[in-house]
Amino acid sequence: MNDVFGALVPTFILIVLGWAVRAGRVASAEQFGTVNRFGYFVLYPAFLFTLISGADFSGADTLPFLGGVLGGFLTLAFLALGLRFVFGGDGPAYTSVFQGSVRWNGFALLAAAPALYGPQGPQLIGLAFGPLVLILNIISVVVLARWGATRATSMRALLDQIIANPLILACAIGLATNLAGIHDLGYVSEAVRLLGQAAMPIALMCVGAGLDFGALRASLTKVVTACGMRLLLAPCLVWGACMLTGASPLATAVAVGIGSTPTAAAGYTLAREMGGDARLMAAIITATTILSFVTMPIAISLAIP
Repeated sequence: MNDVFGALVPTFILIVLGWAVRAGRVASAEQFGTVNRFGYFVLYPAFLFTLISGADFSGADTLPFLGGVLGGFLTLAFLALGLRFVFGGDGPAYTSVFQGSVRWNGFALLAAAPALYGPQGPQLIGLAFGPLVLILNIISVVVLARWGATRATSMRALLDQIIANPLILACAIGLATNLAGIHDLGYVSEAVRLLGQAAMPIALMCVGAGLDFGALRASLTKVVTACGMRLLLAPCLVWGACMLTGASPLATAVAVGIGSTPTAAAGYTLAREMGGDARLMAAIITATTILSFVTMPIAISLAIP
């Protein structure tokens, strides 16, 4: 497990650095909020498009791997929808519990993937980004449109929310160009690739800068529930789904790594944009990020062949 933790240390250092920059008032929380919004609408879509459009879906492990990842996360989403009956009295808070349970921070794993899994690791994670980010973002937008403070009043309004989401658009366009065999758009592809390269360190530092320890004291039950779903249940469900699909040991290990990641910081931006409980979302992101320093190495160590 020491080797696994060592591979994850650079990722954790960037998260801590983001917190230190904000705590040292080098940049304020508001300034980091602007950076995170810029990342959400520009850098992260560029990263997703580059990764997904260049992914190779022809490998023998592709279907079992994607079946395990999608099967595990869709089961998790179904169970998270059941939490509506527990926390349904406060719609915006429930949307944050839902997002905190199902959203995954791919940057936290991708940065360490070569050291953890070898050259095939980043390739497998790249396969998961397209369908998984696309599906989970659509579901999250629907949940926020239904139970957020600014509810969609019609099917047209809901479709507008989905179509306008930059992460959904990037995934859809990336998958479309990949399936069409368009892997190189010349100078445009190079410019988008350069933008995407900035996404990973920016995203990890924004996670650290967004850590809100004060928010942890509020709604402790909701935070604990989301942490349990995200860090404990998710890797187990993904592992079980991979066993059912017959994924290879390495593909299963990568899938479990994806399942063990903390909640993605993009959930906070979406909560603010669509009327979710942003403070609770910040608390869940904070808690899952801190706890993942312990749970991620354990889950990955147990799964690596």
